[in-house]
Amino acid sequence: MDNLIIRKYVNDNFNEVIKLLKDNFNISDNIKSIDDNLNSFGIVALLNKKIVGYIRIDKLHNPFKNSYYYFLSYVCVDSNYQNAGIATKLLEFIFNMAKDDNISYIELTSRSSREVANHLYLKTGFVIRDTNVFRKEI
Repeated sequence: MDNLIIRKYVNDNFNEVIKLLKDNFNISDNIKSIDDNLNSFGIVALLNKKIVGYIRIDKLHNPFKNSYYYFLSYVCVDSNYQNAGIATKLLEFIFNMAKDDNISYIELTSRSSREVANHLYLKTGFVIRDTNVFRKEI
């Protein structure tokens, strides 16, 4: 994949990214913007000028460790291009960016049913934490 380009998301990519997200996640139909603050941004993978991968990053502050970390969400690759190493390249790009950005650690969550994704995360150095994720809808 010599012609794979990985870079930050720009607003011109909005429609392609939304289509990719709708194909992979249950997201709302009325999304108007992806970047909602300065500490949230996306990374896209382009192959022949077509967006084939996306990861959203939220840069967060951990006040108890007095450090910053990235929280990744919406990790996805177009189903026509999965298992081609694109997600690995996206994560490697983020790891390098994190080093330059003085990030202490990177977190993400993943359902146990997403076996291929979970294998990717383990392969790229993530470890499973002994925790449960709870949510209360309001």
